[in-house]
Amino acid sequence: MREPTSEASGVRRELGGWPFVLALIAVHFYFVAYSMSIVGVPQSLEGQPDWLVGLVVGSMGISGMVTRPLVGVWVDGGNRRRWQRLGGVLTVVAYVGYAVSPDPWITIAFRLVHGVAMGLFTTAQLAIVSGMLTERRRGLGMGLYQSANAVSQMYGAPLMVGLALGWSFPAAFSVGAVFSLLAVGTAVFIPDHEGNRLAAVTRARVWITRPAVAPALVFLTMTTTVGAIQAFLPLFASERGLGNVGLFYTVWGFALLVARALSGGLSDRIGRSQVILPSLALGSVALFMVTGSHSLTMLLAGAVVYGLSFAAVQVTALALIIDRTPPELRGGGAATYTMAWDVGAVLGGILLGFVIDATSYATGFYICALMPLAGMVLYVVTRRPPAPVRAPLASPTAGDDAA
Repeated sequence: MREPTSEASGVRRELGGWPFVLALIAVHFYFVAYSMSIVGVPQSLEGQPDWLVGLVVGSMGISGMVTRPLVGVWVDGGNRRRWQRLGGVLTVVAYVGYAVSPDPWITIAFRLVHGVAMGLFTTAQLAIVSGMLTERRRGLGMGLYQSANAVSQMYGAPLMVGLALGWSFPAAFSVGAVFSLLAVGTAVFIPDHEGNRLAAVTRARVWITRPAVAPALVFLTMTTTVGAIQAFLPLFASERGLGNVGLFYTVWGFALLVARALSGGLSDRIGRSQVILPSLALGSVALFMVTGSHSLTMLLAGAVVYGLSFAAVQVTALALIIDRTPPELRGGGAATYTMAWDVGAVLGGILLGFVIDATSYATGFYICALMPLAGMVLYVVTRRPPAPVRAPLASPTAGDDAA
């Protein structure tokens, strides 16, 4: 009985112990609110032109994209917890704003605030969490961390739909503000020992962390499709009479949970490339399934495949970035990674919104289905050459993708 207990204790230490658990809780609450906004914002704008819906949804990505490099510099400059808390408070402000007015132009202003807030919170917390994990458990730790927000997507979107139908959109967005408040209330108890140590080191600040660029660009080919799903899937489902689109996000969230929990540890064992390339191919298949859906069953089947593929790409790309980025620049690395979300929101929400406005929802989603294939090509072109063979006692992190 002692050996398993000792081994379990060792794994807990390698994953950061109780601070890691608090980080899981905080990110879960944060993404419950975010999942509610995925459905709530576009549905609250029903009846508005598609280009305006895309602009409102994608404006969050614009502000995040513009400020994310600066956020990375701030986070690497020290006191990560201060930026984490500020991001949480501003998120609460954004949800209160959504509840106050349904006017799309006023909503844009709060979407801009939300973009900055999410950049601050997610970048600072990701930098804090990456410092908790040992190299040997990095993929597993990132998988568990991403799984915590995947659970939120299983009920965040349906909760928004139910609250909006049963009460009102302002009431539903107010509940989102409460979840955001719970996130920042939990985050204040997470220590950052590595950040405190690195803050005393004098070093040059970087806007974009170069080792993180290639994995982030590969991840961008998937986040662009998420930008389109967030902005237009509710309207696409309504056009085809596919039923409660909130169920798509529930099923997607369950698939994300499974894949995030497993893919990180799998990439630790068999290599990053052996996970990310098949997952990108699966992502293309999933989006073709979604586009061809004429029933709720088909749509939900696409959600399963899409969730499995997206989660595996996300976790593996993040592990690659941490593999390659020095500890003192992990704020910039996290910012570079999370910028893929912002750029994806702009490409998938705003730019694709003009395409959809001129053609159809189906055409827009067919274009999305080609994006993961482009990611496969990009990954192969930018992949690093094999690293030298390591000594037997070295960490077993993926050989051909090691920093």
